[in-house]
Amino acid sequence: MARIFVFILICFASVPAARATDSFPARPLRIVVPFPPGGPNDVLSRILGAKLMVALGKPVIIDNRSGANGIIGSNIVAKSTPDAHTLLVNSGSMTINAHIYRKLPFDVMKDFQPVSQLTVPAGLVVVTTPASGIKSVKDLIALAKQKPGQVSYASSGIGSALHLSGELFNAQAGVQITHVPYKGFAPAVTDLLGGQVQVLYMSSISVMELINSGKLLAIAQTGKVREASLPGVPTLIEEGFPGFDINGWFGVWTVAGSPKALVQRLSDEVGRVLELPDVRERFSALGVIPKASRPEEFAAFVRADYERIGAYVKRTKLYVD
Repeated sequence: MARIFVFILICFASVPAARATDSFPARPLRIVVPFPPGGPNDVLSRILGAKLMVALGKPVIIDNRSGANGIIGSNIVAKSTPDAHTLLVNSGSMTINAHIYRKLPFDVMKDFQPVSQLTVPAGLVVVTTPASGIKSVKDLIALAKQKPGQVSYASSGIGSALHLSGELFNAQAGVQITHVPYKGFAPAVTDLLGGQVQVLYMSSISVMELINSGKLLAIAQTGKVREASLPGVPTLIEEGFPGFDINGWFGVWTVAGSPKALVQRLSDEVGRVLELPDVRERFSALGVIPKASRPEEFAAFVRADYERIGAYVKRTKLYVD
């Protein structure tokens, strides 16, 4: 009799959670993109948002709130109502910010609830232009030593994975290639093509089309292994930089304290979206591999990345006041 009573209690306890997920979302979802339109976060968010709108039957608003290496947009999500209706699509800059900024308006590891990973970690790509005369990593190092302080690399902002990659390269190569930060990827690419900077560290999502067209030349990758989209481009480890493994990845968060049932519902829907053939094709064309995960799996992944990035930041002493 006692067992029957307990079973009945469990059944009734599950009813509110079931009803909550059945009526979710109660209003339009908002995906905050903490970088300008056109960048990788924005492109992936729009692919995801369009499919979630169909799956959930409610509008999905893409809200670009760029600035401070993603901090402004991330803070909006951190301070949002904990009801899983406000999402953040961000990259590895989340764990980098946690180490390089001495003061943040939020705690990266406590104020966000991981929902799902979006992509498999992939190395960034080091690109230049055919007109630069730089055709390899050796050429880049030789030019930097020949013209100290006159060679520069661009990134999409101070404290980004791109910035960290450039400073780690400087430290290991024994050169000083000057960092030129931009407010987003588009102006950085424009100046690279115009010859104002010589090198750019960037996610393959942003530059694959330009590489394929021959306007940009990829000379190296920052990940541990060569990406399938760039099989002929060596890693920096292969080029004599041991332990160089900085990669780009993307994921979805909401604010901490959101109901677990709703977070799981979102995670399930993201997983279904990433299995759609047309979504997989679009991701592949961008040079990334879709990867969904349960909230607890993504949380473990973020924790491991946090620890790994912390070691790199200590080595480069890349701190921002």
